[in-house]
Amino acid sequence: MDISPRWSTTTKSIVMLAILAVVAFLLLRFQGVIAPLILAVILAYLLNPIVTALAKFPPLSRTLAILMVYLILILLLLGLVSGAGLLIQQQFSGILSTALAFINNIPAWINSLSSKPVQLGPFTLDLSKTDATALQNELIPTARDWIGRITNWMTGAASEAATTVAWAGFVFIISYYLIHDINAMEKGVLRLVPDEYQKDAQRLLADLGPIWNAFLRGQLLLSLIMGSAFGLVMSLLGLRYALVIALMAALMEFVPIIGPYLTAGTTILIALFQPFNWLGFSPTAYTLCVAAAALLLQQLEANFLSPRVMGRQLRMHPAILIVGAFVGASLMGIPGLLLSGPILATTRLFGRYVYAKLFNLPPWPDLEEGRPIAFAENAVACRPAREADKPEVLDMTARVWEGHDYIPQVWSEWLADRVGILAAAERNGKVVGIGKLTRLAGGEWWLEGLRVHPDYQGMKISSRIFEYLLDQWRERGGGVIRLATSSERVQVHHLCDRLGFRHSETFLVMAASPTGRGESAFELIAEADASAVFALSEKATTVRYASGLVNTGWRWSRLTEDRMREFIRRGRAWWWKDRAAVLMLYDSDHESRPSLEIAAVLSPVTQLAAMFGDARRLAGLAGAARLAWAMPNLPAVADAARRAGFAQEWDAQLWIFERSDPRTAEQTSGSAQTDTGLPVEANRNRPSA
Repeated sequence: MDISPRWSTTTKSIVMLAILAVVAFLLLRFQGVIAPLILAVILAYLLNPIVTALAKFPPLSRTLAILMVYLILILLLLGLVSGAGLLIQQQFSGILSTALAFINNIPAWINSLSSKPVQLGPFTLDLSKTDATALQNELIPTARDWIGRITNWMTGAASEAATTVAWAGFVFIISYYLIHDINAMEKGVLRLVPDEYQKDAQRLLADLGPIWNAFLRGQLLLSLIMGSAFGLVMSLLGLRYALVIALMAALMEFVPIIGPYLTAGTTILIALFQPFNWLGFSPTAYTLCVAAAALLLQQLEANFLSPRVMGRQLRMHPAILIVGAFVGASLMGIPGLLLSGPILATTRLFGRYVYAKLFNLPPWPDLEEGRPIAFAENAVACRPAREADKPEVLDMTARVWEGHDYIPQVWSEWLADRVGILAAAERNGKVVGIGKLTRLAGGEWWLEGLRVHPDYQGMKISSRIFEYLLDQWRERGGGVIRLATSSERVQVHHLCDRLGFRHSETFLVMAASPTGRGESAFELIAEADASAVFALSEKATTVRYASGLVNTGWRWSRLTEDRMREFIRRGRAWWWKDRAAVLMLYDSDHESRPSLEIAAVLSPVTQLAAMFGDARRLAGLAGAARLAWAMPNLPAVADAARRAGFAQEWDAQLWIFERSDPRTAEQTSGSAQTDTGLPVEANRNRPSA
């Protein structure tokens, strides 16, 4: 076999430099596309939770939910543009006219100040000997030029409506595909990372989530609140151009540190030169009143709203934020100005990681193995779940698997289980994770439903839940405990290795559409034949799971004679072609449609393809919309399934991990009485952990 030679360090360096040069050229060549792409990413990030929530309702697919959200958004934008657009333009034009008139009156104002001394308390200001010519020659033309540019921009924006609509369409199309494939894209990014750095990549992504969530969603909420507050208060005070002030207050919330001051300064200047007000105050008193209102709103924001909405994710020194805002504005214009805060926080996150790696330091010292978390209030405590935990758990699981998590359907069943346990992880009084320990037979247990709140990833909450459930497993007699997870969930693999689990099985998840054409060669097995079926499963010439496991609703346990009798009693076990093979199925539910899942197959390898084809006919006659099997990752089995029309449903593989308690493993090696029957309906179409 030819082995591709490895690149030398020099070759790698040249290739990396070439890639960086190409990326730099593309960024410079297509810099006009950068801002719309950023807007598309932001729009996708903001709308994804809404789409996920809508897609939870059975009649709606994710695609239909996306189209509904975009239709509503377009209608809102059209209503806003047609309803408030003209009024905003009129008020903005009024502000520019007022500013231009003020600038034109500056020479007369300076001359009036120069005609006589001005008394300011104990101080006398004499400008009669001051030459204001230089100020007039430099300041006034510059101010007029800026106002002219703004006016031209407004005129150009109105005249280039077609271009604006085209770019808006570009943003909507890109964001549509981003929302549609957001989970696949995240997995694709993680696949690019080498295996040994998968854990670091997962942690970095987990730390990035709160940063951008606080900014994009938190800042948007803060912007809407402050814009509405400024608009309402200034309208009540009778300030002119209150709508434009509200819009400015909303936009300036995205500009760190200096944004609120620009809003307050503009508000005070408008009040100062307003000729009259309904309160009957003098211009000075009215300006002080408006300034006090603006100051009060900003203090409420800084001390009450911002800490609750934004948290502490972007807390940095003000000087760094101001410099970052100017640098971002110079590099990327308005998008760079508005996104400077989270970009700086992201740079800080990756900078700390690179610094730690360069000097062989732990990237996350507070979360290293064996080290306690620094503050007691961050401690995670595990306990049995309670009914009162349900709202927090439902909120957490709504963010899993595009809102199609099965936990809400099994919550009541799991909570009522007195043989196993449903565990909840609590931090600062909030449920941040759950996990379920289920007994399948006398000495066989299944660990499932492991969930951690997205905002609390990277805090070793999974480890804490695992350890708690293992303690509960040992207290209940131990035996064999298993779990299933995706081959891509590297952090779960590391956790299993650390806690003594071994990787025992690898499955491929494949599915096919039922045919329902022709007659099926399957015949239901009678209860009297249970021993004969079990004897067939012991033959070396049959295909079965390597360790003799059977799938009973995304829970795998040993294929004992008692388990076989349970399938036969429920009418879910068939002979095939004069008892040459056996097929066992269970009922499931896939995307709100009836589905059949293959629990086990006992058949010679040479007859697998024909048997799979006949199984599709059996599923069609049973009225199922789908036939699926998590089959052993064996080339002969997978090839037979593909020839029968099955296709791999997941890109990843399904891994089974198991652990035995030496004290009780010997007791569980024999036949065990089943404690829980087969599920009437299984919604577990994903790995458990």
